[in-house]
Amino acid sequence: MLMTDGNTANSCTEPKPSTQHLETSGDGINEDSIALPVLAFNADVSFPDGGLRAWLNVIAGWLTLFASIGFTNGLSVFQSYYGLTILSTYSPSDIAWIGSLQFWGCFFFGLWAGRLCDKYGPRIPLGIGTCFLVLGIMTASISTQFYQFILSQGLCIGLGSGFVFPPALAIQSQWFLKRRGLAVGLVISGQNVGGVIWPIVVNQLINYDGISLSWSLRIVGFIQLFLMVTAIVLAQARFHNPPREPIPLKAFVTNLETVLFTLSTLVFFIAIFIPYFFVSPYGMKYGASTSAAFYLSSFLNAAAVFGCYAWGIVADTWMGAFNSLTVAAFCAAITTFGWIGARTYAGTVVWSVAYGFMSGGVQALFSPCISHLAPSPTLIATWNGIFLTILSLPVLGTGPIAGRLLSNTGDNNYLPMQLFTGISTIAASFLFLATRFVVSRRGRT
Repeated sequence: MLMTDGNTANSCTEPKPSTQHLETSGDGINEDSIALPVLAFNADVSFPDGGLRAWLNVIAGWLTLFASIGFTNGLSVFQSYYGLTILSTYSPSDIAWIGSLQFWGCFFFGLWAGRLCDKYGPRIPLGIGTCFLVLGIMTASISTQFYQFILSQGLCIGLGSGFVFPPALAIQSQWFLKRRGLAVGLVISGQNVGGVIWPIVVNQLINYDGISLSWSLRIVGFIQLFLMVTAIVLAQARFHNPPREPIPLKAFVTNLETVLFTLSTLVFFIAIFIPYFFVSPYGMKYGASTSAAFYLSSFLNAAAVFGCYAWGIVADTWMGAFNSLTVAAFCAAITTFGWIGARTYAGTVVWSVAYGFMSGGVQALFSPCISHLAPSPTLIATWNGIFLTILSLPVLGTGPIAGRLLSNTGDNNYLPMQLFTGISTIAASFLFLATRFVVSRRGRT
């Protein structure tokens, strides 16, 4: 059913650009030329696909996502803990706004972070993001009211994550093309490893070591600061010819492949993170202790790590990025419906592993695809940034919508939430399939 990419090991490299395109003049790129849909990049000339500096950037990206979005991926722990303790008078939908603001910030500030990265390199947006990230976690440690957690752990940490996410992702696409799926998959796995480690760390500090929530968050903040400083030192841009033209929004929204791919991902992201929010409280509904439920988030994220690696390798060596993303999306959507049948703790563990593996593939492959659609190597971060900012719209509503579907049942019934997740992801999967055919027919792969 799916169309092959020609050279499957090089799914994004077939058309070769002219030297004039790669050596952009100091006056920047004319926006009319940006809108051309058939540009791609010469892997042999323009991309080293390895070497010390390239792999140091991968390490920098991994550390960044581990420290920032990795912490956000462990929000199911806080969803459960806050609901039982400090915010017990608030509904799951209310508490979910804390996590939703974090996820929203990760995406919404992408446009500005990506533009800063293209103009000045990754270190400036990484530095700005680090300041807000650490400020947010430290102010969360002294928060006692719901609105305080909204501002600190929600908005401030979201702002910090939003400034570090696009540089961490996009910079890899300046160094890799043939191995881009693997490189970005490795970087994305940082957020999933963080989703494994941070819940365990918080669980250990609070439930076993007897450390207060406040000091647990401060310890997390100091670790994040160390990791982010290391990432800033290691990160380095490859292209040193910053674009001077305005942000090419018109070129972005008038390119059919880009618009269709963005729409597909937008629909998928309405639901993809719902299990990351609610897998721990779901486990508690079916008999898991508070401590055991904390580990469900870790199981889900651990499987997503392997999903990032595996689907990245598949994309580079076999099916290509667009084909692999389409298959991963369908697999994740089908797996989502299996959540309905997980009615024991053991069954929830098995489902968490399966869903984590499939959803990890989707998370790992969207950046290589949108980077391929960028019209110039010097605009990869900007293209990623515009894309991520648009995705912030569904991400903001994900947690509250799911929480409201749960609250409206009145008896802690997860079925409406599960059906919403499954229907949204299967609809998005068909949109990804349509995008794949449009990209192929217009000569992009």
